[in-house]
Amino acid sequence: MLLVPKCIIDDLHSKMSRTWWTSNEKTRGWAMMKWERMCYPNGMEGMGFRDMKLFNLALLGRQVWRLMQFKDTLCFRVLSSKYFPEGDILCSKSCDKPSYTWSSIVKATEFFKEGFVWLVGDGNTIDIPRDQWGFEGLNGDSIQRYKLHVNERKVRDL
Repeated sequence: MLLVPKCIIDDLHSKMSRTWWTSNEKTRGWAMMKWERMCYPNGMEGMGFRDMKLFNLALLGRQVWRLMQFKDTLCFRVLSSKYFPEGDILCSKSCDKPSYTWSSIVKATEFFKEGFVWLVGDGNTIDIPRDQWGFEGLNGDSIQRYKLHVNERKVRDL
């Protein structure tokens, strides 16, 4: 799954809208509703069209979820060996020329990070200085200002 460029999505939206509002290809129709409004569900006074940008992000989000959940797949093994050797897709290393597939997955991951929540459990997976804590101004850098002992790296160590 790839992140479709904005110009292609805009062109698709334009063609879908033109098809809806015109009777033939030679005339220019009169749009009676903005495209954003057409994407609202029928129950919210829209027409139920699908917003292609959000749909594309949803498909990429599913791929991110699969990479987080199914670590025994060939896709996970190939991508993790090059882009996130520690096995955590949220902590990928930067490389000079990433593939377009990986760049798309990273953009989707950044988009969805705001909606992620912590499941602390036993605290083995949460790295104090590296992970974002979900609050503005509270991240690993601000926590390191306070004196953490050398052996306090994971939440389980606190």
